[in-house]
Amino acid sequence: MTNVTVQGGRLAQEWRDPLARAGLVAKGVLYLILGLLAINFAQGDTSSEQVSETGAFETLAEQPFGKFLLVALVVGLAALTIWHVMQAVTGDPVEGDETSDKVKYAGKAITYAVLTFSAFTIARDSWSGATAQSESGNEQNQQAASFLFDLPAGTFLVGLVGVILLGLAAYQVYQYVYNTEHMKRIAAPGRTESTLRTMGRVGYFARATVLTISGIFFIVAAVQHDPEESKGISGALAELAQNGWGRILLWVVAIGLVLFGIFCFAESKYRRAT
Repeated sequence: MTNVTVQGGRLAQEWRDPLARAGLVAKGVLYLILGLLAINFAQGDTSSEQVSETGAFETLAEQPFGKFLLVALVVGLAALTIWHVMQAVTGDPVEGDETSDKVKYAGKAITYAVLTFSAFTIARDSWSGATAQSESGNEQNQQAASFLFDLPAGTFLVGLVGVILLGLAAYQVYQYVYNTEHMKRIAAPGRTESTLRTMGRVGYFARATVLTISGIFFIVAAVQHDPEESKGISGALAELAQNGWGRILLWVVAIGLVLFGIFCFAESKYRRAT
């Protein structure tokens, strides 16, 4: 029994690094498409509702050989999910193995499991010729808020989600934009390391901006007791587009999402063995 356990542990260790690198490529593809969709929205070429994870999957499926690419993305996102599950169970030699670290990995595993299922659903519909009935990020957040409102202390829970999102945004700004903690995961040569440091900073700032606006929407939804006030990426970008300074920040976020996608590709190559 002990030998089986040891062999299973070794097998998991052998698979963990390839799963991580494949998953990071998939993550890079997702953020690259999100960033390009955000740029199209900033240029007025598409609606904000298309700038979401489901919008990214649908956009990929519409490209030449898109069905095959979407299947590959599903596999990559599944690999990313499995890797985060492994991290949640055993910790990670690069990013830490404290209890708080494992909770963070578990949260990521749940997030990417949901995205994997969403991508799989759209891929299935694409191959079958069925019309996809996917929901925008705004609709998903509104449904989540509506569900929370129906629970005991629902208003408090909706507000708590907003506070958590604001906390995550502040954490990302402090850890990655200010302290550049993301570079501890990277082993890249001279100028490449400096470039990746900057790309990571801009990318994490873009993500933190979206989280901040989404968090504010959830708090507003709690105060007004209106689930339709909660918004996702598309709602955050639409809010930025409504005034002059916001449009500047919209472009920063759009470009930042593209850079974060490229950063994920680079991390797949230069990440320390995990």
